[in-house]
Amino acid sequence: MNVTIIGLGLIGGSLALSLRQHGLAERLIGVEQNPAHAQRALEPGTGG
Repeated sequence: MNVTIIGLGLIGGSLALSLRQHGLAERLIGVEQNPAHAQRALEPGTGG
């Protein structure tokens, strides 16, 4: 299943990480307006 998350702050980032850890999404797509949040989501150990 493909999952798109709009907003990768605390809630969206946590959701993406949980989906990945539990193998519930084949592909995660994150959309974020804040460049700092987008960069953080791509860092190793944070689901990126």
